[in-house]
Parts: sequence; C-alpha cells; structure tokens
Amino acid sequence: MKRRTLVQYGALGITAGPMALFPISSTAKDNDERKKTFIKTSLCDLLNIQYPIIQAGMADVAGPELVASISNAGGLGILTATMVPPDVLKQRIQKVRQLTDRPFGVNLILHSDLFPPSDFEINDDILGKVHHTLNGFRRELGIQESKAKPQKLPPLIQMAFDVILEENIPVFSIGLGNPTKEMVVQCHNKGIKVMAMVSSLEDAISVYENGVDIV
Repeated sequence: MKRRTLVQYGALGITAGPMALFPISSTAKDNDERKKTFIKTSLCDLLNIQYPIIQAGMADVAGPELVASISNAGGLGILTATMVPPDVLKQRIQKVRQLTDRPFGVNLILHSDLFPPSDFEINDDILGKVHHTLNGFRRELGIQESKAKPQKLPPLIQMAFDVILEENIPVFSIGLGNPTKEMVVQCHNKGIKVMAMVSSLEDAISVYENGVDIV
C-alpha cells in the first residue's frame, strides 16, 4: 500500500459504547494536565476532532443526545441509519445538529443480507408453516387469518444513503460490508469522509481499494 495509507489508516481510534469517556476532574489544573497527555493522532486532524475516540453506532441506544454529547466532548458521535425510515433519520440528524456544531457521523450496515435480490421469493412450504403458527395467534386475538405473502421491504439502505448525501453528513460510517466505489465517490464529491470497520486484512484491502478514507 502507499505511504499515505500508513498515515490515514494507521491512525489510532477508540470505539466507545455508552459509558463515561473521560475521567471527571475537580480542578482546572487536572483538566489542563489531561489535555497535555491525551494522545492526538492523524485521525483527529482528518476528522477535525479533539480526541481519537469514535462512538459505536449502537442502533437506537445511540440516539441524537448521546451522539451530540460525544461530539461535544471532543470525540466523534455516530448515529445509526440501518433500517431507519428516511423521514425518521432526517429528524434524528436535525436533532443532532440542534445539539452540536461539531463533526458527527452516520452509520450504515451494508451487509449483503440487507440487499435481497429483486426476484427474491419465500418458499411456499415455509410460508405455509409460518402462517399456520401465526393464524393460531390471530384467532386468539380476533385478527383475520392470512395466507398472503409479505410485502417486500422498501430499499431502506439506499434510502438512508440518499439521506446521508442530502444532509451532507461530515462522516459516513460503515459497520459491515464494503461501500462501492460509486458510493465513495458520491460522498467525496460532497466533502463527506468515509470510514469502514473491518474484521480481516482482506476486508481492509477491499475497502481501501474502493477509496475509503479510514479503516
């Protein structure tokens, strides 16, 4: 890999859950000393954050309030967008922006299982067994029985990505999967940084080749 990869992708980052990120000091002197000793990396410069700490996009646990709190504290708050309706996602993004003017990210899971093929069909035998069980509950609850096939889900992943572009989010974060080169280019054209989490060297090389900024 090129040398720039060692700078951008070797940057130290810490993923944090809903916990206290910084020790609470009682004096200004303690705060000053902590600022002097806290690690600052190239990741901080790339994302325009104070500390190399990135909050995990933990579904609905990480709501706008937590995201804004992390960003206000100097890290990078991450809002989840996976399987979130676009109007709800817009509301949450707007709420984050009401609470902070610092950089934050929006996370999508791009796993292939969330992109069923257009001709995807449910096995009739399996569907019949599921309805047999559900109809028992429907009878108990006074709900009309059904044998119908479920409606296909709307393309929520693509819809969420469209919102990310429309809202010009500072950072697009991918939890699983590999963004396409086209997705990365679309983000870069709007000044959006792209960050991908990986679990293997092969995945790291794959997302790197598609142009992401941070692994």
